Amino acid sequence: MNRHVRYALLTPLVVTSVALPPALAQAAPVERAPGAPAAAPLAPTCKLENGSTATEYDIILTGFRAGQNVQIRGAERINTKVDQAGSFTEQDVKKGSYSVRFGGQNNRNQMSINCIKPARVTPVHISEIDITTASTTPATVDCSVAQKVTFKATLTGTGTGDVKLQWGSDSKSTNPVLKFTAPSTESAAFVVQSTPRAAATDPAPKVNVVVFAGGASDRRTFTLRCT
Repeated sequence: MNRHVRYALLTPLVVTSVALPPALAQAAPVERAPGAPAAAPLAPTCKLENGSTATEYDIILTGFRAGQNVQIRGAERINTKVDQAGSFTEQDVKKGSYSVRFGGQNNRNQMSINCIKPARVTPVHISEIDITTASTTPATVDCSVAQKVTFKATLTGTGTGDVKLQWGSDSKSTNPVLKFTAPSTESAAFVVQSTPRAAATDPAPKVNVVVFAGGASDRRTFTLRCT
């Protein structure tokens, strides 16, 4: 804490030369160099983030005075001090409401701030899946050789979060994770190869795929267009 010493002249004096005692000389305010940035104002904050389990939080303090003593109160009680950057982190405390007390002396004139909880996440529920894209490049291909066929699906539902997809075909399967945001999100491409036909007079090759997510699913049969 910077201590500012204020001087008042009780009687007008004419002073030609004054030598300040060392203690007063050290207390004189230090002028900021022209163009130098002003010190950032303190802005203590306490934020709660989801911990490593569903029943725990991480407590994160920032913006405090360097080395300041703090008292964290809530589902757990923590008496500590912040580091020289004015920060402190405690991982995996019990979930609940928390506040932080700081400043003052002997519990008098203390300030208090509430810790901000993370936004509540709505669980994801997928109600419908539609395989909306099925194509080759170009649209008309040589069916005597294996061709790459691209599929995409659109998921519809509620909530926000990761969804595990299960793609499958006659020759390939994969389980990618989709970051779903309601009301609908398109999946990444699922690419499989067709089976070459033996003769030009044979029927055009077909590719069958299925996709699952949660309790929803969709199937699609794509027939190649042959040159």
